[in-house]
Amino acid sequence: MQQVSSPSLLSTPSSANSLASATASFSSAAPSITSSAAVTSCTEACSTTAAATPSTTSPASNVPSASATADLELLTTRRLDFIVAGAGDPSNITDWLSTLGPDGKWPDSEVDYTAGCDARRANWPAQTHWIRLVTMSAAWHGGLAGGEQWAQDPALLAAISSAMDFWFENDFQDPSCLDSGGDAACPCGTPGFWNTNWFSNIILIPNLVAQSCLLTTSNLTDTQRSNCTHITTRTYATFAGPINGVGILTGANLLDVARIGIDDGLFSLNTSLVADAYDRIHGEVIIENAIKADGIRADGSFGQHGGVLYNGNYGKDYANDVLLLEIVAGDTEFAAGPENQAAFATLLDGDQWMIYRNVLTNVSHWDFSVLGRFISFPVIDAQATGSININITEIQQLGEEWNSSTLLTVYDRLASHPKNANIGKLNGNRMFFANDYMVQRGPGYITTVKMYSNRTQNSECLNNQNPFAFHLSDGTVYTYMQGNEYEDIAAAWDWNLIPGTTVDYNATTLDCGDVQFSGLTSFVGGVSDGQIGIAAMNFTNPATRALSWQKAWFFLENDVQHVMIPSISSSSNASVFSVLDQKRHNGDVFVNGAPIGQNTNFSYPLSLWHDNVGYLFDPAVSPVQLSVEVGDKSGNWSDIGISAQGVETVDLFAAWIDHGSASPSAPFAYTAFPAVEQSKFVKKALETRLQTIRNDADVSAVYDQKHRVAMFVFWNPEGGSATFFPSPFEAAISVNSSANAALIYSIDSNNITVADPSQTVETLELTFTAGWYGKTPSCWGSDLWKQVQIDLPSGGLAGSSVSQTI
Repeated sequence: MQQVSSPSLLSTPSSANSLASATASFSSAAPSITSSAAVTSCTEACSTTAAATPSTTSPASNVPSASATADLELLTTRRLDFIVAGAGDPSNITDWLSTLGPDGKWPDSEVDYTAGCDARRANWPAQTHWIRLVTMSAAWHGGLAGGEQWAQDPALLAAISSAMDFWFENDFQDPSCLDSGGDAACPCGTPGFWNTNWFSNIILIPNLVAQSCLLTTSNLTDTQRSNCTHITTRTYATFAGPINGVGILTGANLLDVARIGIDDGLFSLNTSLVADAYDRIHGEVIIENAIKADGIRADGSFGQHGGVLYNGNYGKDYANDVLLLEIVAGDTEFAAGPENQAAFATLLDGDQWMIYRNVLTNVSHWDFSVLGRFISFPVIDAQATGSININITEIQQLGEEWNSSTLLTVYDRLASHPKNANIGKLNGNRMFFANDYMVQRGPGYITTVKMYSNRTQNSECLNNQNPFAFHLSDGTVYTYMQGNEYEDIAAAWDWNLIPGTTVDYNATTLDCGDVQFSGLTSFVGGVSDGQIGIAAMNFTNPATRALSWQKAWFFLENDVQHVMIPSISSSSNASVFSVLDQKRHNGDVFVNGAPIGQNTNFSYPLSLWHDNVGYLFDPAVSPVQLSVEVGDKSGNWSDIGISAQGVETVDLFAAWIDHGSASPSAPFAYTAFPAVEQSKFVKKALETRLQTIRNDADVSAVYDQKHRVAMFVFWNPEGGSATFFPSPFEAAISVNSSANAALIYSIDSNNITVADPSQTVETLELTFTAGWYGKTPSCWGSDLWKQVQIDLPSGGLAGSSVSQTI
């Protein structure tokens, strides 16, 4: 490859429509490097155009002061420690040296060097070349566990040099190939190692190049140093202009590129470049309040790709970047300030609610609803489904550095080893109002509900990953107890029977081009007092518009979950199902207290129990047609993504309510009891005293007689009213709302918690009126009515809950 002259200044080009022109005008000397040697493929696509405005000037090379030099030396030492700690297993180095050709290339049977339009877009196999180089470089540098014999080994260094030169000689020369591979600007057949996926060219390979170069910097030739800096500087230049098909870098992608800039500055002792990169990071690690914003939201959720909930993938990469870079920057001028620290604590505080533990493997995982398209990987592929992929010791380290009680609490919880899925024994309810997601955690279980509105998106299919995902946010409910319930089943399960959803079966096309949608309705969200809550979703299928329904999930005291479906309307001829669950089959299935066979339909059942989850039905209120299916199902992982693990056969349990195809359907309700043994299910069901207050298209409401808590969903924008009797000896209480809302009312404490799922109401007026006969609530005194006016949160807090005493 032609040696590239050393650049000096980053400026925004007059025309921002060409990344090639931006990179051509970029001149800033210094190579870059990114975080761990492990390759993260989760940030391989981005589709948002929301922008955090970058600075228009970039660091020129400078002569650092003595204090700045000391800081850079400290940062470099810490950074190298991270790279070495994250490098791969050195046990294969001997084999790699034996098969490396004299030209610095490994055999095609070991490394797939396919590039350009013919290369796989996601997890580009050619990265293996640099993954090996990072491991070899770490071993040569010294400190890599198990690779001590390779430290400063001249034969190893010669192999590293040869393999580096092979790639540098084949690096692409046309800057258009950074983000326009396969387009007219960089057509198929253009020479060089490039990929049609911008991520591979801008983040994936430069990350690995930078790490290997920094580890071996003192022994690089001038030409190699220039080639290192050419690749990494080319990456940092992308801040100067929008990326084709992506826009300005945001969220995890921004942090990845800024991290490369930091390593670039460390390589060249360029204090200004390091400062500029940290400024960009600190400009990103804040609370983002815009609808569909990428990054940290006020509720602790994380968005990427314009409205997709992604704590477990892009948010995980983002967290890893912050942990690494802020530990590296500790006690230097580059350390994060209070606003950044608070924002990051908000993210990790939210993360802990989304993590469960598989007690059979002792591995912690993200809830599948926060993984986006990465549900398409089995655990063995070590992608986002493989584990939480965060070194929790770093959370502890940064928590101590920042004196953050939040980070230290999160560490303590994630470091625990529970006997069930609820890691950290974190109990309660949390509504993630910015991304339409609710979590209920109790003794022995975690239940999550994923919805979407006109403020969010359901999922995505990119790089042939996740093509059947359309229903993944249609009120999806996962319940984890052992933590293996849904592990490695996505290749085999029925994508029309996503747990918790209501669906007109097989009436929506499931393919990659028809996955990603924003919702059509605004009334989606919930209310939470921290212990119990309500999730509510007014849904119309955005692809077909043939199915509409309203659904509310009431998470009550004592781990009782009541589900109301007041209305279903379908114009398709398909049968409409409400899916109770679809997961791994584990033991006997009981209907009406008796074990059943594999595939059975039931009319008017009273109860269902399987794998420590019980369901209670009331045929007198809602006619019930129950279907249960148990048995082996098979599917190929390659049908839903890029995994090469082949056919997966899983023994699955599925159960659903058949509403038929008639429209509209009658109102329906059922109650679920997680983490209850079959022998205790009947007793708990009998002790649970729930009273349906109302369940129609205007109001869905239930009263928990045992705990004296009433819960309401007022569906109409104009509000509504509902009346209930707390007990036979007490006066009836009517509750009137001036607008759509979700409400929790505790009679004995006289406390209310309210939210507006539509995020459109500014002020809500609630009126509580007692009947003439019977005892009124003790805290009311002689009053027969109470009225409260509540100013609801707005901006980034819109949809959040407000509590007060009547």
